[in-house]
Amino acid sequence: MLELNYHRSLANLHVGCEEPHAYFIPYQSDAAANTCNRAESDRFVSLCGEWAFRYYPSERSLPDFTAEAYSAEGADRLNVPMSWQLALNRGYDLPQYTNINYPYPVDPPHVPEDNPCGLYERQFEVSADALADKDIRMVFEGVDSCFYLYVNKKFAAYSQVSHMTSEVCINDYLVPGVNTVQVLVFKWCDGSYLEDQDKIRSSGIFREVYLLLRDRVHVKDLYVRPYLNDDFTNATVKAEIALNGRADVAYRLVCPCGKTVAEGTLAADGTAELTLSVANPVLWNDEEPRLYALYLTVGGEHIRQEIGLRRYEIQGRVILVNGKKVKAKGVNRHDSHPYLGGATPMDHMLRDLYIMKAHNINMIRTSHYPNDPRFYELCDRLGFYVCDEADIETHGFGNVLCWGRLTDDPAWSEAYLDRARRMMERDKNRACVLMWSVGNESYIGLNHRLMAAYFHTRMPGCIVHSEDASRQALGQSGYAKDMEYVDLDSRMYPSVEDIVKDYGDSRKVKKPFYLCEYSHAMGNGPGDLEKYWQAIYKYDWFFGGCVWELLDHSVDIGTVGDPKFIYGGDFGTFPNDGNFCVDGLLYPDRRPHTGMLELKQVLRPCRMVAFDAKKGSVTLWNTRHFTNLSDLDLCWTLERNGRVIREGRIANLNIVPGRRRTYVLDKNGFEGLDGFCYLNLYFRTNLSAPWAPAGYEVGFEQTELESAAMPAIEKAPMSQTFGVCECGYDIVVTDGDSVYTVDRLHGLLSSVKGSGKELLASPVKPTIWRAPTDNDRVIKSQWYEDFYHKMQVNCRCCTVESVSDEEIVVAASLILSAPAKLPLARMNVKYVFARSAGVRVDMDVKVEKKDAFLPRFGLEFKMPADCEQLSYFGRGPVESYADKKHASRVSRYATTVTEHFEHYVRPQENMAHTDTRWVEVANMAGQGLLATNTDATATFSFNCSHFTPEMLTETAHDYELVPLAETVVHLDYRHSGIGSNSCGPVLDKELRIDEQAFRFAVRLLPVRVNDVCPFAKIVK
Repeated sequence: MLELNYHRSLANLHVGCEEPHAYFIPYQSDAAANTCNRAESDRFVSLCGEWAFRYYPSERSLPDFTAEAYSAEGADRLNVPMSWQLALNRGYDLPQYTNINYPYPVDPPHVPEDNPCGLYERQFEVSADALADKDIRMVFEGVDSCFYLYVNKKFAAYSQVSHMTSEVCINDYLVPGVNTVQVLVFKWCDGSYLEDQDKIRSSGIFREVYLLLRDRVHVKDLYVRPYLNDDFTNATVKAEIALNGRADVAYRLVCPCGKTVAEGTLAADGTAELTLSVANPVLWNDEEPRLYALYLTVGGEHIRQEIGLRRYEIQGRVILVNGKKVKAKGVNRHDSHPYLGGATPMDHMLRDLYIMKAHNINMIRTSHYPNDPRFYELCDRLGFYVCDEADIETHGFGNVLCWGRLTDDPAWSEAYLDRARRMMERDKNRACVLMWSVGNESYIGLNHRLMAAYFHTRMPGCIVHSEDASRQALGQSGYAKDMEYVDLDSRMYPSVEDIVKDYGDSRKVKKPFYLCEYSHAMGNGPGDLEKYWQAIYKYDWFFGGCVWELLDHSVDIGTVGDPKFIYGGDFGTFPNDGNFCVDGLLYPDRRPHTGMLELKQVLRPCRMVAFDAKKGSVTLWNTRHFTNLSDLDLCWTLERNGRVIREGRIANLNIVPGRRRTYVLDKNGFEGLDGFCYLNLYFRTNLSAPWAPAGYEVGFEQTELESAAMPAIEKAPMSQTFGVCECGYDIVVTDGDSVYTVDRLHGLLSSVKGSGKELLASPVKPTIWRAPTDNDRVIKSQWYEDFYHKMQVNCRCCTVESVSDEEIVVAASLILSAPAKLPLARMNVKYVFARSAGVRVDMDVKVEKKDAFLPRFGLEFKMPADCEQLSYFGRGPVESYADKKHASRVSRYATTVTEHFEHYVRPQENMAHTDTRWVEVANMAGQGLLATNTDATATFSFNCSHFTPEMLTETAHDYELVPLAETVVHLDYRHSGIGSNSCGPVLDKELRIDEQAFRFAVRLLPVRVNDVCPFAKIVK
């Protein structure tokens, strides 16, 4: 009879496991160690690959797999590492996404009796010599949620803490030759109450598992600490070495250039300590992540430990790295893979880090658990600061009991401390770890204090993070009390105004301020990045922050080349939180969202802070902290009406970190120009890097030249026929070969014909509805309550107001209203037909509902199915909105309507373009419509696609969208901003459409076959 009680009891967190220690791999030689690839070690034996696997819906259905008669023959085969729920259509279990709510009854430490489990089995060989000479360790780097280990059908160990390493010495259970290992994994254990993270819940052996063949006497642990003097001219490296016996330890310290700094041998009996001096040390930082290597040789084992010489400290309210004021340009990152679940293959981790480097990110919060140990080695090598977060979150208690129910309970103290110890002991040598976090959203209490005390005792001077403590410290009357066990103030999603108000007064607040989460990047977002960064750069006490988050979490149920991304609830699980897990800067397959491009631009390493048109000069600011900009070239162009008329290049920008420098681009200056003129600066790498080739653009600047004379509209040749007739319910205006029809009953422009071709597939009607973005998830309830999605246009009157040889005016009085509601707005609309110059739709709008917050205001219409060609002069090529436009620049662009769409996992408003001067939609022959502003100083927003807002609103997944043949065009006065109110602060008032009165006008002109390019039609 199997005895399986450990996973139900707080008394036994680990049975038969080794004490936690620093991560390192022994190699057979220094040369092998230098590969930094553990597969090159003959002491490392991977057990990854296919295992026999059987799934059981509960413990009751388990057979006695330790019985002699039990066999894995006929079992399924499951890849390790991966989450078993991602083996779709096998009937094992279902991926379940829940943010806060526990997915089982909350009765700690008890877990459901019907507790799914998976039995893994495989065989491996051990030679008689290895068994005689080596300590053989079996290492699990991540098993969710707990496991029982059996070797040759004998119980060997139990362990929990899903995202942490468990190591078991298995010599006593092995035999020479073939051995069988069985791992029974339970979906839930008592530790699951501490793992209520906002992610897709999944189970199994999701990180690598392997054997380590250790010499009988070997290094058990290694703790390396660098110390730097005040002027950073000398360093001392202290290394505490723990052995499991007596041996000589040969050591060698090598600097980043390959030169040996120190070497020797010392005798160790259980413990030894090295103290090495380094003159003129090469310091580690995120911009120049230069690493020393400490080599230790004990018997036949060679260990290579990379060391970053750096100092993290807090002076006053400022976080310093090597004495420099730095800024955290960070993101939160979950382990997530659309095919593997929580599994993190090495190339998957490296790809994520390369993407982050390419997008100017320098910090990662490991939300909300420690990552694979190799992830930190990569962060050391590539240059990232890390907030290392313990595998703790108890958010679900906020819905049922006191949020701090476990955090303040002494019965759970050892479970909390165990997670603190395992994280710090494993990662203590990593240069990248800038702060240690006691966990996420688990309130405050005794156990957090114990964790922080452990961190501070084990690593004096370390920086301890707890957002919960900071949030609770901020009482109703301000900063009410000091949480002494944390070293910085941290918050989630406050507005910039609240940050400055609550933390700007140094008389009340004594610590640096850090946004562990801000700017919720869900769907079309975030829309508020630049405002935060203006404040972060302004205040030394504002350390920076981490955007939520890097990745969309999703399961791909499609096929190769045809992904179908799903989210919470799609498998019918309860509880679930829908698509709230699809909240990243990257799609599940790692394609960047436009939000990632926005973040990249906001975090650019060089900013223009002044421009002198007369002198032809720009002043640039190096936002880096340690390195100059010699790795970047400045390439510039002067564009007139979207065409380059001048350009140049300045190689190797040599601007001191944090300083400014002025460069003359053109000694003739940039005055006396006409047309729409823009100066563009592109900052491009002149060296290749693993994440980007030479010539890669790390950021740009664009300046509109105020001295440029705005072009006037150029009329086409005067038409010979120009007149109006009233035919029943239609008012028809003829202007040469262009014919316009206004539907007098509805007061709408219902037809535009150019050279006999009908260019409208639906009337041009006012609209306020946009398919809610994920960041509209709060305000959209008000929109629905006010029936914004059901608005109708009604006409009170429509008449020909005036007729002359040059202009015909049709006036209409329109009402925007919804069933059961009072009118929302009244519109006086004039259709002004100018001879040979199209029709100007001029709208005077008065919003009757007080404090209305409109999604958008503009005109919507459809064009025929063949109108697929799109060109425009405005912000592009990516989408842009009032507060999400830094990744776009004004120029002339050409694409197709089909390509002009952002395929968010959940469909929503996308691909609008602010600051538009003109847009043309036409067929391949060049027949179509041109829309322009009617005022040389005015711009508008547009977007067009093969989907109506209603289609995007009502469709749950991108792969379910079926495009219309027609093209849907929107010409907008403007949109309300994007913001990040899916989790962040409410949208700033200045970004809302809440005016009680405004005017909007746009001109429509038919485009004929063989017409000159549209820009020539409207400018001289």
